[in-house]
Amino acid sequence: MKLNYLTQATVKKNYFCWLLGHRFLETKKVNAHFSEFECKTCKIQVTNDTRNNKIALTKELKDINETLFYINLKKQFVSKFYFRRKE
Repeated sequence: MKLNYLTQATVKKNYFCWLLGHRFLETKKVNAHFSEFECKTCKIQVTNDTRNNKIALTKELKDINETLFYINLKKQFVSKFYFRRKE
């Protein structure tokens, strides 16, 4: 078995996760649909896709999530301060 992307130290950390499964904690809520997670044991970072499956967090996906976060923040700001409900 060829382990070209893992070193010996991460193999030992990932053994527990491989045996029992990852224990993910939410680190960042991007918007209502997307979040970033990190495994408590092996520190692997993942995000969810459109079907709510967990996929590895690459540099490209991290940039996309950051852009979505700022778009959502801008949308909330505009709706809160510029389009208030008249009561």
